[in-house]
Amino acid sequence: MCNQQVQSDIHDLFQSFESEIQEIIQESPSIDTATERITRLVSSKLTTETEGYIVDIYTALTEQIRKEEYFQDPEHLNAFYRLNLRDEMNEKYHFEIDNLDTYCKGIQFREINQLYMTAGAAAGTLAVGGVLKFALSGVVGIPFAIIIAGAIAAALAAFRSVPQKNKKNYELAVKKYLSDLENDVLDWIIEVEGYFQDKVRTLYTQN
Repeated sequence: MCNQQVQSDIHDLFQSFESEIQEIIQESPSIDTATERITRLVSSKLTTETEGYIVDIYTALTEQIRKEEYFQDPEHLNAFYRLNLRDEMNEKYHFEIDNLDTYCKGIQFREINQLYMTAGAAAGTLAVGGVLKFALSGVVGIPFAIIIAGAIAAALAAFRSVPQKNKKNYELAVKKYLSDLENDVLDWIIEVEGYFQDKVRTLYTQN
């Protein structure tokens, strides 16, 4: 099970978004501008922090198996390191934050939504948790930051060109979606932890 510290860190991160997002909504001249700014804020910070969560889980797993009798054998321990689980996670999700700027250059912001829809079609679901989990079993080909950005853009698409007088409804919708996103990210982190453990279990059957 995902350790309590990681769960707490995820919750604290989403709590920290609240005041920043409220300020963005109040200062933005339009709903579209607010959505773009919120999307960039959440996707960039979440990507950076999530990479750290993955490292924490991997480090905890490494410490755990190094205590096991089976991995006292250097050959068995080396087999674990050869799994390159951290590199595999980066290959699947491309956590580098500059990916967001790279994807945004030369394309319209609304196209991020289409990229997410494409990933959702491949995963068979438009739920961000489902898309993230799908990338564990197959290569989605879209960086983590873009998956998050696309999910937010898709969730708030109904508010495009909405009059400013509906800002309060928009703010409530943003808060509701971020609450759902927090749960999806936590579920996905637990899934990643299970994926790591499944990979380790394969080592016991190889000898």
